Amino acid sequence: MFSDKDNKHADRIETLIGEQCSIVGNLNGGGLIKIDGSIDGDIMWQDDVILGAYALFNGNLTCRNAFINGKVKGNVICDGTLTIESSGRINGDITVKNLVVKDGGAL
Repeated sequence: MFSDKDNKHADRIETLIGEQCSIVGNLNGGGLIKIDGSIDGDIMWQDDVILGAYALFNGNLTCRNAFINGKVKGNVICDGTLTIESSGRINGDITVKNLVVKDGGAL
């Protein structure tokens, strides 16, 4: 269910949105969240956010750290580090403290 890149986080994921899940609306909360489905709305998260390889996110994301493997259409604000993995795509503006773009990732 989790790729090797996500295994370091898998033991502490508190919220999981599966591939078959589609959400229209805003999300607010805390704890580590992994998103494999699609979300159309803003996310205001107090902790880390992982977007899986098949995740589709349309909206603005505010969080501590983000690991982007899927597609984002919107602005991203991270208090810490934004990591765009090799399959990650962001179409929007970013405001981050640290930025990591792996080979193949796109901003």
